[in-house]
Amino acid sequence: MRCLSMAAAMVAVSAVYGGEIDSSLQVVLDRTDSDEHISVLVFMNHQADIDQLTSQMYEDRLGRHERHVAVVTSLQHAAAHGQQNVLAWLDSQSPKKVSEVQPFWISSSIAIDATPEIIEALADRNDVALVAFDHPIELVAPEVSDDTDHQRAAAGGPEQGLIAIGAPDVWAMGYTGEGIVVSNMDTGVHGSHEALADRWRGLNPLYNGHPEWAFYDPYTNNNAFPFDAGSHGTHTMGSVCGGLPGAQIGVAPGAEWIAAAPIDRAGISQTVSDAILSFQWFADPDGNPATSFDVPHTNSNSWGLVTSHGYPECDTTFWSFIDNCEAAGVIVLFSAGNEGSSGLRRPGDRALDDFRNMAVAATDPYSGNSIASFSSRGPTYCTSDGTVAIKPDIAAPGVSTYSSVPGGYSSYNGTSMASPHVNGVMALMLQANPDLTSEQVKQIIYDTATDLGAPGKDNDYGY
Repeated sequence: MRCLSMAAAMVAVSAVYGGEIDSSLQVVLDRTDSDEHISVLVFMNHQADIDQLTSQMYEDRLGRHERHVAVVTSLQHAAAHGQQNVLAWLDSQSPKKVSEVQPFWISSSIAIDATPEIIEALADRNDVALVAFDHPIELVAPEVSDDTDHQRAAAGGPEQGLIAIGAPDVWAMGYTGEGIVVSNMDTGVHGSHEALADRWRGLNPLYNGHPEWAFYDPYTNNNAFPFDAGSHGTHTMGSVCGGLPGAQIGVAPGAEWIAAAPIDRAGISQTVSDAILSFQWFADPDGNPATSFDVPHTNSNSWGLVTSHGYPECDTTFWSFIDNCEAAGVIVLFSAGNEGSSGLRRPGDRALDDFRNMAVAATDPYSGNSIASFSSRGPTYCTSDGTVAIKPDIAAPGVSTYSSVPGGYSSYNGTSMASPHVNGVMALMLQANPDLTSEQVKQIIYDTATDLGAPGKDNDYGY
């Protein structure tokens, strides 16, 4: 058994030798009693080659539905094949040594609660690539704005951020996001809010009797009707698609929405495995790979991880889950973070290319779209070879953003408010052409962005 960082270990997923223990998990193991259980993620050696599959499908010009079917089927087959021996071995262990066992197919892995003995034995197996600690996660907490002048102005017409990005001009052309399903991973969404209620996808006749296809709660499995454990998720979804008969707050008011609620649930431990379950649900909400009507076209994430959570720089934990979710038809984007010059949160700091992962900075639409002081800035070194890269990728309004909260409306500041604007822009684009790939959508956004800051892509605004 060897011990190394997450970034180094995940490169060698096809190795035939025993797996690795992530360095942050080793710290936990060293201070854990032999009879205590630790929550870990076990990544399997055998994985579907989604990059090769996607490349071939793009070459063959397959549509979104065909791509979804092929990707989800391939992922599920790889997980079934690669996990069977490990699952059988775990099933044979005493409950005193192994308690919770949750397999994932979105990238072949297993979440377990087990003793150090079991964890070390897993890391010695040839079919295991890596064992990592199941860390907590949190939202990119916004600040509540007390700017009542902005709130009053927004209440009488489109919110200022929508005006800044030109959304009303696109509505006038007939594009409101109609026929597109948007999503967020957040604290949940208040499903009865006036600006969002009639846009919930669960009301669509296709969902009759299956509200769980349109709202996912990984903690209680109470998926009957959307709720918000706080206010953050309702606010971010409002900026994506909220609108009449409520205030005009959403970029794509014709879109329908679904949501997962794994982030910052009061009184419940938040872990990476809950976010993985949510990505897996987004990739196939109805559990049937042969259908795609249920799969959201877009997904914004206003949460992120920092070193204080135990995550090293350039942590790769979520990379395969995000990539596979996108391959299945869901365009994923992240808020850059509210840490200013301290750098981007993970996994938005990843820069393998311009598309992985798209990170969104925040601008102030009330001051000429200047960059917000809190908006996380680059550069990043989370590249394939550790060289420097420019981040974030794009910027959008995130200062004094007026949007929905349970029971009414409020103005928040944060990059959490910026990424939902880009989510909505993607929905408008996809109404015009639903078969655009993730990379095509992002490239169009980069090519048509208003260049602010230094000429070209820069470490404040991105493109």
